[in-house]
Amino acid sequence: MNDDGYTSLPGGLRLEKSDALICAVGSLDELNAALGLLRVLPAGRPDAARIEAVQRDLLRIGSELATGKPALGTEDVARIEAELARQNAALPPLHGFVLPGADERSARAHAARTACRRAERELVRARKSHPERIFPPALAYLNRLSGLLFAMARSHPEIP
Repeated sequence: MNDDGYTSLPGGLRLEKSDALICAVGSLDELNAALGLLRVLPAGRPDAARIEAVQRDLLRIGSELATGKPALGTEDVARIEAELARQNAALPPLHGFVLPGADERSARAHAARTACRRAERELVRARKSHPERIFPPALAYLNRLSGLLFAMARSHPEIP
């Protein structure tokens, strides 16, 4: 076992654990874990299949980062955009800031949203040093996903 501060990706690429690409992979992992915490809540059950599909898409984005081969397409972005539009259509207009924590489901959705925004920022940062591994659909997907998670956080009947 070699604990020298480096990690290997498929294909033999060896990078420092502090490399922007590895940080992006880690952020996706954190987002996936946050979504898992949202999915297991009883109040999250209506969205469980949708959340699991998103988790699988995140694994595909991670695969892109690790291999440099596209795995997510524009149709995946269109699917998340359609779901975002559906959720937003069911919500009242927003007239101010939303304070996370109205209930556990909302708080977990907000936590996942902030993890999503961090993952998006990390991918943008990794694109500077590894442009061959960051594909436009992944960035668009994460951007729309943060909006969807915000809508999910607001979809509780007691949240404005």
